[in-house]
Amino acid sequence: MRGIDIVSPPSRSTSAGSSGSASPAWNGGSGEQKIGRPYTIAGRTYVPARDDDYDATGISSWYGPNFQGLPTANGEIFDQNLLTAAHTTLPIPSMIEVTNLENGRSAVLRLNDRGPFAGDRILDVSRAAAIELGFLEQGLARVRVRYLGPPEGVAPAGTVAESHIYTASNGNTRFRVQAGAFSERANAEALRQRLASAGDVRIEDARSAGRRIYRVYVGSDLARSDADILSRDLSRYGVYDARVVALN
Repeated sequence: MRGIDIVSPPSRSTSAGSSGSASPAWNGGSGEQKIGRPYTIAGRTYVPARDDDYDATGISSWYGPNFQGLPTANGEIFDQNLLTAAHTTLPIPSMIEVTNLENGRSAVLRLNDRGPFAGDRILDVSRAAAIELGFLEQGLARVRVRYLGPPEGVAPAGTVAESHIYTASNGNTRFRVQAGAFSERANAEALRQRLASAGDVRIEDARSAGRRIYRVYVGSDLARSDADILSRDLSRYGVYDARVVALN
């Protein structure tokens, strides 16, 4: 298993019984998923691993105000109003599809934290995700969690992210920024609304590997330098994997 460079436990391991320091497991921004060393919380040892076929059912809880503004396990800042989640062993960051088996609602979430560490729960989702999945009031729900892979622009764990140099074939090449891609239009629409003040935001649908996906784009007809600036600025809205794409 890779990821032996991770020497400290997850950022949410400050509960009694955890071992090691409480600093973030990594600072993020490497361009590659991270796994991490085994760690122990409240007497239980967790062994992070890459599992491309992960598909499990169990109980999910949600977390919010008590962690608002704190760093997640990969160094991002937790925002309870974003569609994110915490898992004990899957690579970080990852995209997962979560289905509430009690009402059939589903959402695609960004996995960027470690947890939960209570009982046999398999997932902890943000407040926004709990609302999306329809279990905010009851606090717990039986869910199905399916691993989708790394976010766009992030290399899978166990590979080395390539550095790409974009060269225009001519001086007229223009660009825009892809802020996200979703399997459900409702999630794309939620991101479009969140990015409304960032500029010209639109949703375009396409097919990939036989499935319909909805891509959220920001800006249009931009010079490369302006598109680069815009892609970095989107981190203020909780978008860390924006991609600059050419229009021609």
